[in-house]
Amino acid sequence: MVEYAREKMAGRAPPTSPQRDIRRWIYGGLDVVFAIVYVVTIWKAIPNRLLSAQIHLWILPISTAVMAGGTLAGGRRGWQIALGGGSLLVLATIALIVRMLASAAFLAGTYGAFGGAAAASALVGVALVVELVGLLPIVQVKYLMSRAGRRAYGVG
Repeated sequence: MVEYAREKMAGRAPPTSPQRDIRRWIYGGLDVVFAIVYVVTIWKAIPNRLLSAQIHLWILPISTAVMAGGTLAGGRRGWQIALGGGSLLVLATIALIVRMLASAAFLAGTYGAFGGAAAASALVGVALVVELVGLLPIVQVKYLMSRAGRRAYGVG
């Protein structure tokens, strides 16, 4: 305590030990869990015969796994990989929302009252996509771009 007071009065701060940022490990764990849930969901609950829809859906777990790998690897290269995977996931989420809104508009315009009910269901699906797919990469990319996130990866 006396040492601290002397150094403080001399204008020098006492040396502090570097603190590890646990958020990197939390985001990495969440990414792994979400990638597994996406794979199981696409494989079991959302089978699709349309090739473009299959490709679009499989981009979600692949980019989440890339984001997890970069997050858990750490370092400058891991930061770049995590940022790339997260950015791809955000873009895929936006494209998925656009596809769902276009489908809702088609249903509402073509099938009248029945299509309006189906469109309402599609809008509920859009809200779920925002929550279950979009929030994690948005928050994680924001963390990666922050000063604390770059410091945790040694980017600067």
